[in-house]
Amino acid sequence: MPEQGAVWAGWRGGSDGCREGEGRRRPWVRKEGMRGEKGEEGGNGWEEENAGGVSTMGNTMAAPKLEQPKPRMASRCATQTARGTLSFEITGYRLHKGLGVGRFIRSASLNVGGFSWCLNYYPDGDRRKESEGFIGIYLELLSSDVEARAAFHIRLVNPQETNANKLASATILHMDTSTVFSTVDASRNSSWGIGQSEILKTSELEKTPYLHNDSLLFECDITVFKEPRVVKKTVKDTIIVKKSPHPQPLRNLTYDLAQLLETKDGADVFFDVQGQVFPAHTVVLAMRSPVFRAQFHGPMRPQGHGGQQHVTIEDMQPQVFKALLCYIYTDSTQHCMKRLTRDEKKEFTLHLLVAADRYDVENLKFDCETFLCKSLVVGNVVTMLVFAEQHNCSVLKDACIEFVNCPDNRTTVFKSEWYSRLNESSPDVLDVLLSLTQKRRVRSGRSSN
Repeated sequence: MPEQGAVWAGWRGGSDGCREGEGRRRPWVRKEGMRGEKGEEGGNGWEEENAGGVSTMGNTMAAPKLEQPKPRMASRCATQTARGTLSFEITGYRLHKGLGVGRFIRSASLNVGGFSWCLNYYPDGDRRKESEGFIGIYLELLSSDVEARAAFHIRLVNPQETNANKLASATILHMDTSTVFSTVDASRNSSWGIGQSEILKTSELEKTPYLHNDSLLFECDITVFKEPRVVKKTVKDTIIVKKSPHPQPLRNLTYDLAQLLETKDGADVFFDVQGQVFPAHTVVLAMRSPVFRAQFHGPMRPQGHGGQQHVTIEDMQPQVFKALLCYIYTDSTQHCMKRLTRDEKKEFTLHLLVAADRYDVENLKFDCETFLCKSLVVGNVVTMLVFAEQHNCSVLKDACIEFVNCPDNRTTVFKSEWYSRLNESSPDVLDVLLSLTQKRRVRSGRSSN
């Protein structure tokens, strides 16, 4: 990582050919006896000779000063930094309005420089009176009983960014100098941000392209300043540094499990999905899915099968099952979906959510629901609500109900083509869903009163 703010300091010193004697400094000399021979009366038995030393009978002379090697030591104090970027997307911007002054929504946390950080979004302004009519955004240090020095840059991002678009992002607050965040000293701030800026005025913000599809996207670049590191140099310019840990190996558990899935080493179960065979490991499947655990290690397991097993999967596409396995092994489906368009991802995620529900992979189900919540529009919210009800997707169902209950959306949804189709094909289902939204509206009205 690049080092900033380097400060150089040096010290030189050396012997000047003098020693201390009898309360004052005098030249370092060698004394000899009258005869100048070692061991005789008047001699002190020194065996060494000062370089160039000369002696005369009964007198002493100072040794001439020669150039001596001078030890040298230089040190370099350099500031180390750690950097990271925290993104926070606010979906349902208008739904969050009315949360209350001083109340905020907290982003997920990010570890930068050994400290945990988050962004706090105030839909109705922070606690200051002058923030009324503005939104607020603050960077907060979450780690307990610590102090951290950091610089940061908060900006609004235009999701429709193009090469020709000059409104790619707007800087909200830029602190390029070291700022102290503290959770130790109450007199110091644990969060820094802004709650009053022209770009954050709600009446102005809602006219800009930064509010797109009722969503805002904030990004915050964080630079944490670590403790200075001192490097020493000897005469031979060999560098002695304080002990630091070796670079962490690139391999980790996720990497090893991904390799295990790819190489198929030790596979003991083979899944046949529409003619495509997927090898896997029952111990990994059982660890991640209660359904697989019961199938391979519980009462449901086939009797007398000590070796490899073959299982046929019905009613599932091969690519969906492959993505399910990929998530079970690596906690990610990015590799399986990276070439899909956004609409294709939406359709694929619906199938993947069904698979996650079928095998009770809760984290995958939650991730799929979260992605689908971000894709809600008037044209699909009714079918999404039916889908969520069928597969017990509470996160997605709540998002759909909130979307329908929004005054700006409700009338448009009821006039949509999808609503008409559902009314014709499944009126009973529609009645149940309408009762859910009606209950939510009544409950919301009571809480606001």
